[in-house]
This record gives sequence, C-alpha cells and structure tokens, in this order.
Amino acid sequence: MKRVAHRQVLKDNVRLQTVYENKELQTAMAEGSPCTTLPDVLDRYGTPVIFPKPSEERPYIYSTIALSADGKMAFMDNKVGSFVAGKNFVDPEGASMDYWVLNLLRAYSDGMLIGANTLKNEPGIVNYVKDETLNAQRHEVLGKKDHPVNIIVSLDGTDVPWDHATFDVDPEDRLKIMIATSPDGLAYIREHTDKKLVCLGSFRTRDEVDAADFPALMTDFDVYPVLVTGEGSTPDTPLMLYALRKMGLQYLCAESPTYTAVLMKEQCLDEYFITYSMTYVGGTLTPGMIVPQSYADHAHASLVSVGMHSSHFLYTRQKLIYGVKAP
Repeated sequence: MKRVAHRQVLKDNVRLQTVYENKELQTAMAEGSPCTTLPDVLDRYGTPVIFPKPSEERPYIYSTIALSADGKMAFMDNKVGSFVAGKNFVDPEGASMDYWVLNLLRAYSDGMLIGANTLKNEPGIVNYVKDETLNAQRHEVLGKKDHPVNIIVSLDGTDVPWDHATFDVDPEDRLKIMIATSPDGLAYIREHTDKKLVCLGSFRTRDEVDAADFPALMTDFDVYPVLVTGEGSTPDTPLMLYALRKMGLQYLCAESPTYTAVLMKEQCLDEYFITYSMTYVGGTLTPGMIVPQSYADHAHASLVSVGMHSSHFLYTRQKLIYGVKAP
C-alpha cells in the first residue's frame, strides 16, 4: 500500500501579480457563501477566492486546466496534461504556480471528478491536496477533515484502470474512491474486479434519489461505492450530480478535460480556472474537441480575475454564463 505525502509545492518567493479584478462580481459571488478565503490565497494568488453557496440541485463545480498559447491542452507525442505548463522551460516557477492552483482548488473541494482516461494517461498519480500548507488550511479554516472524494467517471466501466496507483493507497490515509457510471458500467465492473463494491442505485429519477438511504461516504475505506444513473451505457450527468449533492458534497473540482466539456454542455460547470502557458504545442488536442458547441447557442464567461507570473504565464478565473442567445 502507498502512503500519501505532503510537501511545499512553491518556493517562498513565488506569487502572482494581479492585473485585473472584477470586484463587483467577486462580492456578488461571496454573498451568503459558507466559504472563506484561505490565508495562502491572499498571499500567493493575490486576490480573494470565495465560491458561491451551492444550490440544492447539485454541487458548485469548477475546473482547472493549463493551455498553451495556441489553445492546446497536451502535446501529441506525450499526452500528460501537466506538460503544457511543466515544459515551459523559460519559466519553471510559473509551472509550479499552476500546480499550486490545482492544489488550491482541491483544498476547497469535497470531491474531485476524474476521468478514467486521465488515470490511464498518468498511471502513477494519486489525487489529493499535496501542498502541506494548503492541506492544513483546508482542515483548520474550512473544517474539511478528510481528503476530497475521488469520483472516477466512466460511461461503461470498461476504461477504469483497477491497477492504478489510486486503488493502492493505504486506508489509514482516508482517501475515498467512488465510481460514477451507467447500469452497463456496473455490470462490467462487477465482472472485472475483485474489489469490494457497494452499489448506489441504479437511479433514473430524482424521486428515486430522494428515497435513497445513502451510506456515509467517509467510512469503510476498503469498499468502493458505485453510483449508477441513467440507462444502458449512458449515465445521467445531472442526476448523478443531484445524488452527490444529496450525499452532502457542496463543491467539486473537475479534473478531466473531456468531462469538463460534458459538464459545460450540460450547463453544470460554474467556473473555469485556465492557465495560459506561453508555449506553442500544435496538434489537435483541445478542450471540448469531442463535445462541440453550436455557433448559435454556446457558453460564455466573465473574467473574475487575471494574474501573471512573469510574462510567460497568465492565470485566469472565469465565471461561466449560459443561455445567452444571439440578438
């Protein structure tokens, strides 16, 4: 079994310079929120980060990604997502800042939405708050005692890598893993793993979710809950999110570029933290490449803040806007 380890992700001198703040929007988003800004946010990020109070319909969801100057999320010859920032050889500290922002967003979250293909591309990663100071502030300031739940999203269960490092974490570290899939996915998983599973669902309506008696998520760390929604091999994303909210999850960090595009298509993604690394990557790997939006009806965004690390990295926080039609 592997043990999780915390470390200081950033050097003491690494900070962003704030070049834009939409203070009116920041104030509106913070009104009535149960969140508060972590001390390291003001020190290093340079502007407050307070997420709005989530609705009862679903958790509040934000995502983060690093894109190249030409809008690519990965190199064609190595699809590890962190390389777009990490291979910016001009400004290595800017890449460290991008990794810190990821850990910042994990610190605020109750769960992380992770694509099965993301795990396949990075077989050694384990997702938790790796910065020791942010992890301590998560506990002390936000009152979140355990790691965020890892929610592995899969259409049909065939792409879940059961030999991944995520499934080999010592139970003493209290890292909870959940699978969210379809009825076909549950059937496949039952046949292809010897892990101990507990089935939640199958759910096809909100009434069924409302009638369910969900077990406490943060117990039995050697048992894997499988949340089942939808029909056939198609999970029901809004219903899955509704069920997660009923389980008490308020804030989710989406860490799969493909699933982030699905959430945006379903109008369920609330914010996007996009880091622009001033590198050129080329190729075809872009966010939303398999979930295109229409020229007549697509998501928009308002900038909440923009920060810079030297002239080689741009850090944006964006609030998504849906339902805007052409005049």
